[in-house]
Amino acid sequence: MWNLQSFIVLVVIFVLLALAILFIANNGGFKSGCTGHCASCQQRCSTPKPAKKPEEDDGAPKA
Repeated sequence: MWNLQSFIVLVVIFVLLALAILFIANNGGFKSGCTGHCASCQQRCSTPKPAKKPEEDDGAPKA
């Protein structure tokens, strides 16, 4: 029933699946927040949040 070629194909499929899961996990996962409502996702992407300005340090000790 199982010959060497079918076993190798099965192992390759599982290895590729594991690599895909690792790639997704290492790149932040599925944290985009998109719920499937494309209009809201497009609006959020077209109007990015303004970047925070770093506080300037004048060298004086903080009280």
